[in-house]
Amino acid sequence: QQQQQQQQQQQEASKRGKNSKKKKMQKYAEQDEEEREMAMMMLGHKKERNEEEDSEEEQQQQQERADKLVEANAEPTGLAKAVDLKLQALFVEGKCTRADFDKQTLAKLKEFEEQDACDILDRFAEAEILSKVKNKAAFLSGICHRYRDRKAKQEKEEKKKEQEEVSLLNQEEGIVELNEEEKDKLIDLDSFTALPRHDDILHYCLPVCAPYFAMQGYKFKVKLTPGQGKKGKVAKQAQGMFQKDATPRERDLIKVLADHDMVMQLIGNSRISSGASKK
Repeated sequence: QQQQQQQQQQQEASKRGKNSKKKKMQKYAEQDEEEREMAMMMLGHKKERNEEEDSEEEQQQQQERADKLVEANAEPTGLAKAVDLKLQALFVEGKCTRADFDKQTLAKLKEFEEQDACDILDRFAEAEILSKVKNKAAFLSGICHRYRDRKAKQEKEEKKKEQEEVSLLNQEEGIVELNEEEKDKLIDLDSFTALPRHDDILHYCLPVCAPYFAMQGYKFKVKLTPGQGKKGKVAKQAQGMFQKDATPRERDLIKVLADHDMVMQLIGNSRISSGASKK
């Protein structure tokens, strides 16, 4: 009897569940999909999304990110045209972004000539560890420093090689060249010469008065003897004699000699000896 009662209760419960389900179906029979989604959202359920909607939204997000990246990379760099184009190419390839480089880093790149700056960016792009580098600005700065040091060393070696070639040619022609230590010991008086050569670069001339035997190696000289001549007249006479056989450059320098400078070097009561009035 108890078993019969339990079976009867189960049948009644099943019948009530079926009736309840039928009532709900009748109640929501005319509800469309949009109303159903709104009702579910009001109850706290998340909106169901199909794969097509997810794909469209993902594409939209990717496009927004790409637009932001293009806008960020479009910020001017202030570099030369060829260098800027090479840097923009790195942005497009995804090897770096404009945000990776501050003004100081770009200023270092701007210090180099256009071709050198392009070479530096090539070295930067070809680095195998570039994808693992977090601070790309510091990495590029390091390449700039190494490139500058390497180029300075190369220029120094080329200059040294050139100096060796010049020294070899001078030795073959019998020309003695002073080394750096000897050049440092030189003073202004060491740059004067009494017998200028045709290949010398003359800047100015200086009048002097000394014992005649001490001036035997001078190209331009006159012998003074006691007399009644005035200093100004003697100076002008000597100046005219010096210009006769002088080169155009020497003649120009002799002409611009100040009368005061010549007069101050002469002794009083003298005249030019006619027997020694040659150069």
